[in-house]
Amino acid sequence: MAEDILRLLIRAGHIHPEAKIRREDEHILIPVTGKPGPDELAVLPGADENITVIETEFEPKRKKPSLEKILGFSPNFDVIGDIAMIDADDPDATHIAKALMEYRKNINVVLGTVSPVEGEFRTRQWVVLAGEHRTRTMHKEHGCRYNVDLADAYFSARLGTERKRVVDMVNPGEYVVDLFAGVGPFSILIGKSVPGASVVAVDKNPGAVKLMRENIHLNRLDNVTAVEDDARHAAGNLEHSADHVIMNLPQSAREFLDCGILVAKSGGVVHFYDITHEDDLYGTSWELILEAAARMGRTVECVGNRIVRSYAPYQYNVCIEFRVIEY
Repeated sequence: MAEDILRLLIRAGHIHPEAKIRREDEHILIPVTGKPGPDELAVLPGADENITVIETEFEPKRKKPSLEKILGFSPNFDVIGDIAMIDADDPDATHIAKALMEYRKNINVVLGTVSPVEGEFRTRQWVVLAGEHRTRTMHKEHGCRYNVDLADAYFSARLGTERKRVVDMVNPGEYVVDLFAGVGPFSILIGKSVPGASVVAVDKNPGAVKLMRENIHLNRLDNVTAVEDDARHAAGNLEHSADHVIMNLPQSAREFLDCGILVAKSGGVVHFYDITHEDDLYGTSWELILEAAARMGRTVECVGNRIVRSYAPYQYNVCIEFRVIEY
């Protein structure tokens, strides 16, 4: 009976948040913030026979120390699925990894980064600092599930809010091309969230495409097509087709502006991501967009720009969204 009564008291907001429930002989003593009135007691099962309101001392709950208190400082880390990631070169890396395993029960692996995002397939090198020896996990975001292997493909949980923002710009029935799709977080969220939308998700990394196909199946989608191809080649097959073109390759998307403009239909919107200095957030990037549009014989108009996140000291990951218009 105590379980039923406890649930009702929780719903009514009567449970004292800092006092421990305890057993005393055959009774269960439940700490409340104040004396419930007769009307409130009347709705509890067996109130007349089984519930007595008394005054007594309660032991306070033992509050779990914060991660900051355990370490003595606030560590920098990211979490994807059940994997935490920290800088392997941090002098406190081993201490941080141990604290994360002890403090965060949802973490089963702590990886240390030993290289930046690099190479043709935008991957990093990792070392296992604590927990299970693996780089693969399942990440959940906005109702979607993603198989991620951090050794095979880049993935950032920090872009979850940005992905949702872009998805909310896609209208039902629209056609989307994701030129650097990775394991599919933009594409799959669009496919799952936007009625009637169709998505072509392109990436040249075979490891990322393999995971993306797993994720399409995992999320039971038939409106997202994964294509293993270079963006330049794929763009030629998708000319003037897309209502939206996603170019989330901020380190080098500038080199592919012609491709994004080629794929966009008249009136289509390109979501272009770049890394810029705080003294020149959008100016140079917009000039490069105008130059690419001129080469392609098209005009463009800016429909929005924003800082997505801090990337490095004095540098930001930005997004410029522009509409492509025929001459």
